[in-house]
Amino acid sequence: MTARAVLVIHLSSRENGNKVLKFIEDLREQGDSVTVLASSETTSMYADLAVTVWPDGAPRGVLRLLALVRRISWAQFAAIHDFDASRRTKAYRWFIRPSPPWYVSPFVRVSGGTAGSR
Repeated sequence: MTARAVLVIHLSSRENGNKVLKFIEDLREQGDSVTVLASSETTSMYADLAVTVWPDGAPRGVLRLLALVRRISWAQFAAIHDFDASRRTKAYRWFIRPSPPWYVSPFVRVSGGTAGSR
């Protein structure tokens, strides 16, 4: 199995933190390279893991948002797993090109009250 670069988005509260940590460990066991897009609220959760953490997941201002989207695009991730499912991360999905497969975690409630992947 070849190693893939995978982005995990976890910006909101730590309520599903244990599930996110388990998911990341599973990815790492498969040999995938994991980058976590975190906010100031969730960054400290990943201090002990051997993952790359981008702590600017919730940028303020249009220029910082564009810089973040550009950096995600340039990284050319094989897949993106969204554990936030907020309006913010839905907007990221529209601007990231080329567009990798984007999965919404089943642990997150999405609009309409259902959970699942896209």
